Amino acid sequence: GNSASACDDCDAGKYSTAAAAACSSCAGGTYSSAGSHNCSACGSGTFSNTGSASCVACGSGTYSNAGSSACTKCDSGSWSSTSASSCTNCMAGRSSGSGASSCAACDGGYYSEQASSTCTKCDGGTWSNTIATSCTDCAAGRWSGSGASS
Repeated sequence: GNSASACDDCDAGKYSTAAAAACSSCAGGTYSSAGSHNCSACGSGTFSNTGSASCVACGSGTYSNAGSSACTKCDSGSWSSTSASSCTNCMAGRSSGSGASSCAACDGGYYSEQASSTCTKCDGGTWSNTIATSCTDCAAGRWSGSGASS
């Protein structure tokens, strides 16, 4: 029964110190189970809103540090899978926009350096295959317009 002499557990997502007349909500980036006297920080790759009973995984293309109330979008030139604590730079020959879950291969006639947001067109007189890290000069007696692939 709920009599005046009984003390109730705080709900999940809330906490209290001793002799509390009410429970307080856990701050964003933390969580608690029912009956808690404090809140625990969310791990990296997860987040929580105020008053949460658990932390939620960050989606792909985002990341978080421990104790985060939101996930941060990956910068262009990088990517992440779900629950990431950081973003990974795209390898040379690939590129991505911001918030990417993967990096796209550069087409033939284009190239990129590591952590690129776009692939760059090869100049006239040079060419490249797909996923190129640079363009190759045409041999003597041969030519190409810009953006040429093998």
